[in-house]
Amino acid sequence: MNDKGKTLDAVKLSAQLLETIKKYRRLLIYIKGSPDPDAIAASYALKLLCEAQGADALIACPQEPSLPQNIRMIKDLHLPIRFKPVEDCKKHWDAYAVLDHQSVFVEGVTGVIPCAIHIDHHEQVKEEIPVDLRILIEEAGSVSTIMIFLAEALGINFNQNHWRHAATAFYYGIQTDTDDFQHAVPLDHKALEIISLYVDKTLLNRISTLPFTKEAMSFFNQALKNQILYKDWLISGIGFIEQKHRDTMGLIGDFLLKREDLKAVVVFGIVEKDSRLMLDALFRSKDEDLNLNALIKKITKEGGARKFKGAFQVNLDYFANCPDRDLLWQMVYTTTVETLKKERDEAHAFELQKLFGTIKRKVQGMFR
Repeated sequence: MNDKGKTLDAVKLSAQLLETIKKYRRLLIYIKGSPDPDAIAASYALKLLCEAQGADALIACPQEPSLPQNIRMIKDLHLPIRFKPVEDCKKHWDAYAVLDHQSVFVEGVTGVIPCAIHIDHHEQVKEEIPVDLRILIEEAGSVSTIMIFLAEALGINFNQNHWRHAATAFYYGIQTDTDDFQHAVPLDHKALEIISLYVDKTLLNRISTLPFTKEAMSFFNQALKNQILYKDWLISGIGFIEQKHRDTMGLIGDFLLKREDLKAVVVFGIVEKDSRLMLDALFRSKDEDLNLNALIKKITKEGGARKFKGAFQVNLDYFANCPDRDLLWQMVYTTTVETLKKERDEAHAFELQKLFGTIKRKVQGMFR
C-alpha cells in the first residue's frame, strides 16, 4: 500500500497503519543516521501504537545523540531507544519500520526481514525495496505532524502518561524541523493545536535553554575562521570532528544563516568514528527556489534534503591510514569548496533559465 504525495487522509491512513501493525508480532523501528527530535518523537509514537495492538516494538539507532538538547529530551521523557547496531534481526524481529528518512535501506536488515512501514515528509526517491505501507506526505514540515494526525484519527487520548510524553516530543520535533516554526506550514500549526494542551512547556524550556558545550564553541570558532563567502553562499569547513559531536554542524549552519546577505550555508567536516572517516556536509537555506534535494543528488546519492535543510556524506575510509592529516584535510577542503561553488552556479543558472522561461510564456500569452 502506498500513499505518496501531498495529501493526508488521516482516517484512511490510520486504518491502514493498524492493519499493517497487526500483521507482525515483533517490529524493529530503525532510526537512520543521527537521531534528531523529529525522528525520535515519531518513532516513539509508532512504538506506542504497536504496543497498544499487542505487538512488541523496539526503537534502535546505531548512533548516539550528540546534542545536549537531544540527550536531555530522551532522558527527561524516558524515551526507550537502544543505541547499538542491530544484530541477528531475523531471530528477534518479524519486520522493520523507518521514519523520517527518504530511504528504507538498512544494512544487515533489508532483505533479511520485510520492511513493514515507511513514514516520511521528504521528497521521495526511487527505490525498489518493497514496503507494506508507505506514508509519504511532502506537505508536512515534520513526521511528528503526520503522526499526530494518525494518532488523533485512532482516538488516542494525549492526556495519558506515555502519550503526554509523546506530545512533548512531537512539539519539540516540529519546532526543530521547522527552524523554530519559521518554516511551519498550516498542517504543522493544526497538528500543534491538537497537542498543545498536553505539552510539558517547563521541560521544553529546560531543553531549549541548555548552554553549548565547550566542544561546540570550539567548532563554532573553527567555522568562523574557515568560512568562505561565495556570492550568496557561505561555505565553512571545520576540520576533523568526532561522530559524537557531528550534530554541532547543524547548529553552526543555523547560526551562520542568520546573516541577511546569505541564501545558503554549507558546513562540512571529516567525521571520525573508531577507525572510519566520512565527509559530512550539512546545508541550510532560506532560498525558496533552491531545490536542495536535486542539488545534493547531483553531488552524491548518499544524501538528500527537504525545502530548507539537507546533507550528504562521502565515505573516506580509504584515506584512514593517511599519515598526514593536515594534507588530507586540505585536499578534502579544497575539493569540497570547489564542488560546492560549481553546484551553486549551476543551480543559480537553472533558476534564471526557469525565470526567463516563465517571463517568455507570459509575454507570448499577451499577444495571443
